[in-house]
Amino acid sequence: MYLILTLNWRTMNLKKLEKQTHESIDYWIDAFNHYSLEQILMKPSDQSWSLGQVGIHLWMASKGFFFKNAEKCLNKEGTEKGKKKKLGAHIIFTFRMLPPVRYEMPQQVSVIPKQPESKEQLIAKLEEIKKLSSDYIARIPQSDPELKTRHPFLGWLNTAEWIELCSIHFRHHRAQKKRIEKHFGFK
Repeated sequence: MYLILTLNWRTMNLKKLEKQTHESIDYWIDAFNHYSLEQILMKPSDQSWSLGQVGIHLWMASKGFFFKNAEKCLNKEGTEKGKKKKLGAHIIFTFRMLPPVRYEMPQQVSVIPKQPESKEQLIAKLEEIKKLSSDYIARIPQSDPELKTRHPFLGWLNTAEWIELCSIHFRHHRAQKKRIEKHFGFK
């Protein structure tokens, strides 16, 4: 038997969600402030991403996937009622983390992020995500928690769940950051 948690604005603490989301983003901003642009652009191999590319990926995924789906839920666009998350999604939301494995995106949606143009650009993009996350969290009470859009692997998610998943995604990439740092002997 497993515990099923449904994230919706009636049961979750929005201030706590905002704090946790900002902490997840600030972790990356602090890291980028610690390194030079040259270090941020270093790749362990031709097939690997740099720390900067991970940062650009986090920005792109937030704006182009998580927030885009949250917006659809808010605008009742392409949503359905009565749809459920998959069991794996319940586990992810219960423990507030993705399993600590490497994922490969399907080729049709896989995008190799460009290197950032500057350290300042990279940090500004993450600051933008912080602001947008606050804006979306403030709009959660306006959303119907039963209106959901489909995640390709996790099933159907509502506005609050899309925002929470964004925060989880930022934390998930910490392991990748640590692998890159270890490779170069950073810290």
